[in-house]
Amino acid sequence: METAQPSCGTVGREGTPPPDRYRTIQIHPTLRCNLSCLHCYSSSAPHHRDALSLDGLKNFLVNAYEEGFNAIAVSGGEPFLYRDLEALLAFTREVGYRNTLASNGMLLGSERAQRILEYVDLIALSVDGPPDLHDYIRGQKGAFDKMLHGAELLRTMQKPFGFIHTVTPQSWESLLWLGTFAEAQGAKLLQLHPLEMHGRANETLAESALDNTLYHQIFILANYLRSKYADRMFVQLDLLHREYLREFPQAVSAFARGCSKNGRVSDLFDTLVVDETGRISPVAYGFAPELSMGYLTNFNAHTFSAFLQNKVPIIESIFGTALHKICTDEERDVINWNELVIAESKASHRLCA
Repeated sequence: METAQPSCGTVGREGTPPPDRYRTIQIHPTLRCNLSCLHCYSSSAPHHRDALSLDGLKNFLVNAYEEGFNAIAVSGGEPFLYRDLEALLAFTREVGYRNTLASNGMLLGSERAQRILEYVDLIALSVDGPPDLHDYIRGQKGAFDKMLHGAELLRTMQKPFGFIHTVTPQSWESLLWLGTFAEAQGAKLLQLHPLEMHGRANETLAESALDNTLYHQIFILANYLRSKYADRMFVQLDLLHREYLREFPQAVSAFARGCSKNGRVSDLFDTLVVDETGRISPVAYGFAPELSMGYLTNFNAHTFSAFLQNKVPIIESIFGTALHKICTDEERDVINWNELVIAESKASHRLCA
């Protein structure tokens, strides 16, 4: 499939919108959630109470905006359980960020939630398949109906929304149903994310890892959905084909682009992650902590430059190694880039320790 190639902005995927639009700060302000989903990458649950300091976030986000980041993506845990969510999104809107949320959609009916949604440009609701499967993964009977009510509220507010689906061996056969469902609900986005064996999934879904055959089946179905709904709904698949990466390594690595020497973190990474501990990491949740740029509590005006000098050369080597392994592995055609580069980051640190 032909697509515009990423330049000095956000990393694109096959078929994504123009790549220079958003450089995103993913914020995971709390692990507190009203559910304990079987596949949760962060093992979020109702018993968690800790949350990030709003003051620390504000200081970092002002500097990150000046560094070239321009979008916020808040998840969790369940973001609507973060006590300072309204204040955070009001602040980021004032700074100039585009605000997005990922939610289970079950807590949107309160007056507080309605106020918060006024500051949100796009909200993505998690859906795990048809009602019975969704409720099973979510661990709560009636979770699907509550999520559906959330979607109805968003339509009433005329708030743009989409759906995020974690593809599992149990759900991949429902992808055609999922496309029909998302379109009928008026979704602008359907994001398909393959199950990754992190967090609670390691305990509860240990025998449900996706194999190469399932990756191919998901890839084929996702591209069918992308074609079918091309003029009505954006379908995003968080998988890439090996041959595509061989031809266009810049799709995942800014180090393969001409802008890599511009001297800004946003020219090298389309995503920074602030996790529930306040740690600031590149690439994705779970990237080797030794390669983070530090914590909100010790962030200062020199943090970005120190990161570029001390950590980025190591990360460039990790990206190169990961791409080499992908391009020389004739057994695996369909790739989850984030999962592989996270694994490489941890393996590289262990080898150097």
